[in-house]
Amino acid sequence: MVDVKIKYSIAFTAGALLTRETEAFISAINNIDDFLEGKETIDFNVIHVNAESSKKRLKNEIEKRLLALNNENLINRFAVSDINSKNLILFYGICKCYPIIKHFMLEIILNKWQNLDFELEVSDFKNFLYRKMDFHPELEKITEKSISKCGQVVIKMLVDLGMVNKNKIQKIQISNSIISECNKVGDHWYMDVLLLNDIEKQEI
Repeated sequence: MVDVKIKYSIAFTAGALLTRETEAFISAINNIDDFLEGKETIDFNVIHVNAESSKKRLKNEIEKRLLALNNENLINRFAVSDINSKNLILFYGICKCYPIIKHFMLEIILNKWQNLDFELEVSDFKNFLYRKMDFHPELEKITEKSISKCGQVVIKMLVDLGMVNKNKIQKIQISNSIISECNKVGDHWYMDVLLLNDIEKQEI
């Protein structure tokens, strides 16, 4: 899957899924429509970390992911969901915000799963990123340290999601209603990200 029109960003290293931080952020939103339209601003102090700089960084990152999600129904659903469903929504927003992660899931994780290769290491993401550099010059100036950091954060996201356990890829419990919401806006690719087979897709 090579799309040179897409400009990749690796700015996701502020945090993995950020579930607790997103819970605090969403609970502070008075009107989701206003937030999505940029009419409501959330104070960074709702983020419960010590350093002010960290609060601002995490607040900006969560805001960016939710705006990429751009789905009032899912944001409302998040507030009343269990932890598994919350993480399912969060990872969907991450994939929409950062196409590099979406494509890693579709090109590497899905391929590994289909070939019964369940081992996953940081090096898998690093090698994927190196290959993308051939088609995406915006990635060429990334340092080796940043590449390693990116790989570590992506693996941490998948661990938090429940898709990776002890360096092994595994399927997670899903919510059909959440996946249906993704499908409504044409994001059927998320079913592949979650490793669903044809029968499971039909049931949704």
